[in-house]
Amino acid sequence: MITVFLKCVTYIKQKRKDMEVVSIYNLSKSIEEYDCIIIGSPIRMGLLDKKIKDFILRNKECLKRKRTAYFIYCCFQENFKTYFEQNIPKDLLEDAIALESFGGELDFKKQKGFDKLMTKMVSKMIKKNNKAKILTENIESFLEKIKDDKISS
Repeated sequence: MITVFLKCVTYIKQKRKDMEVVSIYNLSKSIEEYDCIIIGSPIRMGLLDKKIKDFILRNKECLKRKRTAYFIYCCFQENFKTYFEQNIPKDLLEDAIALESFGGELDFKKQKGFDKLMTKMVSKMIKKNNKAKILTENIESFLEKIKDDKISS
């Protein structure tokens, strides 16, 4: 999951050199200091990363006052709207300048234990003609929606 996230963020960073990329795990300043905030998370078993979801809920009032955009990465592209609706408060979704799924990748070599088992199960559920991959066209669409903002993710 981290590898997919890094690929997506690297792609965005190459396209938007003005963007400051900040991890919520070592956020050194208040999100109040940003005009626009992008939040990205993997979807695992229908859920956002717990720390990302907690961050959103903890900062909900501040996020409501900001220009926000959200992206997820998952292998079941057809479910992305449901994933947003189930994980992010409705009022934040309604005010967001962009919502997008960047697709996902399955890499068996990097999986261990339960994750490897889950990855194999998921891969069987994905249609053969619908290979799991990062959807750069979705990232491009997302960037177009936020193009006029100086942003942090």
